[in-house]
Amino acid sequence: MVKKIERKHIVFIVAIVVVVLVGVGSAIFLNHLKGVNKPDEKSDKTTAATPGKLPAEKKADAADKLAYEGNVQDGTRAFDEAIRNTTDSYEQFVYYSRKATLLLNNKDTEGALIAAKRAYELQKTSDSAAFVGQILRIKGDKTEALNFYKRAIELIDKTSPLANNDKAYYESVVIELGGRL
Repeated sequence: MVKKIERKHIVFIVAIVVVVLVGVGSAIFLNHLKGVNKPDEKSDKTTAATPGKLPAEKKADAADKLAYEGNVQDGTRAFDEAIRNTTDSYEQFVYYSRKATLLLNNKDTEGALIAAKRAYELQKTSDSAAFVGQILRIKGDKTEALNFYKRAIELIDKTSPLANNDKAYYESVVIELGGRL
């Protein structure tokens, strides 16, 4: 009977130690996260909540927020202003891509197409080509959509872990549009 009591005590003590260690570990982890996301006193409070974002992405988020709050025109103007105020081609690509998405989501396919084509001219990637193709497909321009989806296939980054999935999807769209591979 003495051995049974000792086993119960040992199991109980081990359980308490495990709970304490997990609690301490969690506290250390959460404290570390708090320090990582803690804004310094000079930073803008709106950007501190989005660590790792580029300034262009933060400005694009602000423009999207305007549109989300019901002011699509102000959101579009904010993108246009951001585009005018930068000479960096990658930032312009981000702004044009996000502007195209905003316009497409608000049923302005013509405006979305113009912005998406401009983004594609700045960064010829499979994603930017497919986005133009998607808008053209929505507009009903199958021939031109087909051309952009074929470009998307050619531009796939073969080192990407999703390269095969992207290729299969783009090929299915090409076939759906009546094209050949």
